[in-house]
Amino acid sequence: MGENIATSAKRKIKKMLHILNPLAGKGRATEIKETIDDENSVYMSKSSEDASDFIIKSCQENPDTCFTVYGGDGTVFRAVNALMNSGYADRASLKIVPVGSGNDFVRSFEGQKGDCLVDVMKFNDKYAINVVNVGFDCEVVRRASRLKKKPLISGKMAYIFGVVGELVTKKPIDAVITLTYPDGSQEVIEEKILLAAVCNGKWYGGGFQLAPDANTGDGLLEVEIVRNISRSKFISLVSDYRKGTHVDIEKGDVKDKFKDIVYYKKCVAVKIEGVCSVCADGEIFEEKVVDVKVIPGALNYIRD
Repeated sequence: MGENIATSAKRKIKKMLHILNPLAGKGRATEIKETIDDENSVYMSKSSEDASDFIIKSCQENPDTCFTVYGGDGTVFRAVNALMNSGYADRASLKIVPVGSGNDFVRSFEGQKGDCLVDVMKFNDKYAINVVNVGFDCEVVRRASRLKKKPLISGKMAYIFGVVGELVTKKPIDAVITLTYPDGSQEVIEEKILLAAVCNGKWYGGGFQLAPDANTGDGLLEVEIVRNISRSKFISLVSDYRKGTHVDIEKGDVKDKFKDIVYYKKCVAVKIEGVCSVCADGEIFEEKVVDVKVIPGALNYIRD
């Protein structure tokens, strides 16, 4: 809805580096190495920590570097954290080649080209670029991450199977959620919920269009909170939730039939208390409180 308010910026790129995660997408990233002309610009990561260290070191040596990252959302998560922690996020650039089992962030830019500034979410002491979620969805991701390692199960299939599996053991959260709006005012929601998702991008879960009105450069967070509803009610919601048709983009709110099910808010900060774990761009962390803030225009992203 509308154009990015984060100013598009062509930054001076002095060096191009390609970072490949050999485990992403069941090994497909390694095949790409042979297609890159300058083999000296290719770095094959040995672990998530190794890739992060390499990005930070490379930024220190040459801040005006474009990092082309090959992998899925987990690989992107680590690259974003490394760039933000390097101290040179205002000069480095990020490009993503989606070859993982879940490639949700890049879906928000389909058909778009060129450089743009994108917002980043800071949650506790870490960063995320696509979605931070708690509750039912977090446990679905935990289950799906195990399933997608199996042969013939795609990231999308693993997520759907994960949803079905979690429905059997549905566990609501007694949450206290504090929403901070652009004018500084706050709202507190205190009730039993099924899940809460804080979005920068439109998609998650291998192709679920959770936040069709999200804009990665508007300085706002899209927040969706699903009340503790019955299994049958949840099943009736899933199809619209997957297609993004639960949101009326023109009104900037959920459609009438979902108003007793879903809270839909646009904020600049969200604090969620009463959780046990949080999922950020597909990575799970054990946290009791999740404090999310938006950092407008924090990264230069190259769309291709």
